[in-house]
Amino acid sequence: MSSRSTPVKPVLRVGIMGGTFDPIHNGHLKAADAARTAMQLQKVIFVTAHCPPHKSLQELTPVAHRHAMVELALKDKAYCEASRIEAERSCPTYAGDTIRYYKERLGTGGEVFFITGLDALLTIITWDNARTYPGICYFIAATRPGCDRERIKKNIPVDFLPSITILEEPGLSISSTDIRSRVKDHRSIKGMVPEAVRKYIANKGLYLN
Repeated sequence: MSSRSTPVKPVLRVGIMGGTFDPIHNGHLKAADAARTAMQLQKVIFVTAHCPPHKSLQELTPVAHRHAMVELALKDKAYCEASRIEAERSCPTYAGDTIRYYKERLGTGGEVFFITGLDALLTIITWDNARTYPGICYFIAATRPGCDRERIKKNIPVDFLPSITILEEPGLSISSTDIRSRVKDHRSIKGMVPEAVRKYIANKGLYLN
């Protein structure tokens, strides 16, 4: 009499990429793809921050525009998803709340990887309740090539280090700040953002003032 073994349920590994995306650019997309490959993620969810505590709403383009650009950038990327979870929350919005939300959705068998820039990560780990994050997620810190890893590690609490993977991504030489400046000065941003995003910026007249 033959016996059948119970199939092992695959571990769900989901990346959460948070940011203001003002605007989303090709560096964000390359970092997400690098993280997906390095950590074997089944999906990367882009979460558009509504009003993070370190920025004022006056500094940011309205979230409806920022999220619309994210949706356009991800339109042809089957492994990516755009989430409005923070866009629909009251201010301020915190990464920790988003991390917990997706961890609860995945359940005990799921793994959450929060993808962000290294500078943002060094801010996140100073927030209230941040010491609970390593127990519910891993961090992927995207940074520019040539970063001084040893200097960075000195600024990260010891209990965080096992949960952090630093990825060097050449595409991060692009910055949202530079894109906004170029648009304001009527300089080209071709190749810096997806073409659909470039057209959206032009059609809506974003970043001119």
